Amino acid sequence: LTQVLHLAGSGAVAYITARNIRDPQTRPNMLAGFQLAESGSVPMLQALSQRAAEEGDLWLSERLYRHAQDEKRHGQIFAHALKQLDKQVVDFTKLPKKTGEQPQRSPFFDAYFEGYTSAELKPQN
Repeated sequence: LTQVLHLAGSGAVAYITARNIRDPQTRPNMLAGFQLAESGSVPMLQALSQRAAEEGDLWLSERLYRHAQDEKRHGQIFAHALKQLDKQVVDFTKLPKKTGEQPQRSPFFDAYFEGYTSAELKPQN
């Protein structure tokens, strides 16, 4: 039963995602979400790669660096697609930081990392 439910669920997700990508009204939002998801992990992966190198684990450092470059390239692909649709790509690394406020995180992030503080999740820790 679990396998049948997994197959039905992943099929439904694939159908809805494909429909949203094909629909000109929802395509920009989907591409922007993909671009943000791919590009958003690059700074963390680069910091983890640097930390691994400092700790002497060159194998892990190299793998994390390559993964960061792949994610960056994927984000650029989605950004290019957005530009082709005449949509502006937001570079979140160049936005001014809000002071005194906690950054808004996704509900998934909050549920998955429940019990951890932001400081504990920093690359140096």
